[in-house]
Order: sequence, then C-alpha cells, then structure tokens
Amino acid sequence: NINDMSMKIGQNEKMKTEFISSVSHELRTPLTAISGWGETLLADRERDQIQLHRGLRIILNESRRLSTMVEELLEFSKMEDGRFTLQLEEMDLQAEFEDAIFTYRELFRQEGIELRYEPGEEILPSISGDPERLKQVFCNVLDNAAKHGGTGRRIDASLTREGTVQVVRVRDYGPGVPAAELPYVKQKFYKGSSKARGSGIGLAVCDEIVRLHGGTFDIANAEGGGAVVTICIPEKE
Repeated sequence: NINDMSMKIGQNEKMKTEFISSVSHELRTPLTAISGWGETLLADRERDQIQLHRGLRIILNESRRLSTMVEELLEFSKMEDGRFTLQLEEMDLQAEFEDAIFTYRELFRQEGIELRYEPGEEILPSISGDPERLKQVFCNVLDNAAKHGGTGRRIDASLTREGTVQVVRVRDYGPGVPAAELPYVKQKFYKGSSKARGSGIGLAVCDEIVRLHGGTFDIANAEGGGAVVTICIPEKE
C-alpha cells in the first residue's frame, strides 16, 4: 500500500510539472501571435485592408483563447482551495445555452465548421442555477468540440427535457476519444494524446460546476464517429 501511494504521489507530481510546462507554453503561443501581428500592422505603412482584417481577426481569436485559459486557471485555483461556489438564482437554462450557441456559431462558421441547433417547441421550466457558471460550461464544451472535432466540420447541439432533468448534448464528428483515455478525460491536468491546444483543466472545471448543480457531465464516443458530451441538470423541486 505504501509503495502504491508513493507511486500515485509521484505520478501526480509529474502531472503537475507537465501541467505547469504545458500552460506556460500555451500562454506564450497566443501572446507571441498577438505581439507579432501588432508589430506587423503598426509597420504596415500602406494600410493593406486584407492584411489588416486578417491580423485583427487573429489578434481577436488569440485574445479570446488567452482569456479562456486565464479564466480556467482562476477557476481551477478556487476549486483547489475550496473557494469555488455558486450564485444560485431562478434561471432559464435554454436562454443561457442559446446565448452560447449564438456567440460561437459565427466564430465556427469563419473556421469552416457548421454549428447545428434547432430549438424545441416546448417551453422549459426554470431551474435553480448559476447562469454565469453554466454558460461557462456551455462555451467550454462548444469550444472543445471545435478544437478536437473540427476535422468533422460539423457540431450538433440540442437541449431536451427528459422527465425532470434538462439535458444538453453537444456532438462533434471528429476522430472521437481513444477508448483507453475516456475514463480520464475529465481528470485535472489530463490532456491525453490530443495535439489540440488547451490547459488540460477546462473539463475538470466543467465537471465540478455541473456536479455542484446536482447534475452529471459525461463524455463518450458517438455512434458513427465523433464524441458527444451530455450535461444533465435537474430542475428545481
């Protein structure tokens, strides 16, 4: 038992070290792109509109990615020291989900990825939840689907009511998750074999947010290819 505990501690320390190295690299990459394109645009005396548009889009995209990583790190630090809490209120889950869809649909379109979502005809009852935290989960899952499943050029999203549970599903058409890695994808620091950029803590934060709402956050491979994330949030009693 002592040897087993020692080995697990050693593995955890190794993962933390790799995590710090990975995050340092991930933060440096967008900063380099932002700095480089800023200098390029400032030096452009001819004001080439095509280059200006391209440079500004890259700067905005990289700034968004950098902001996401910083937010993940802040949320993760709160999780680690017990300061991670919810601000519960009566909320419309569908409104928050559709707001996230609206935010990402045009961004994905520019990347050649179609985000499909058709709202249901049923008006869903309100739930007790933290709107900001849940929207954070939706945005993270959509962004993750584009990063890991973008080769499929399509993402399907849905929100349904199953009994007294509201269920969000986001499915991509990429390569899916290797079967051996599925049990670990929500584990903090874990990045697996994927070469996609990221801190390795985003899904751990999502899992914790959904758990605090009394729900479940699951990742599986979809029939026919790709991965599907299923988020179940119980309605208030």
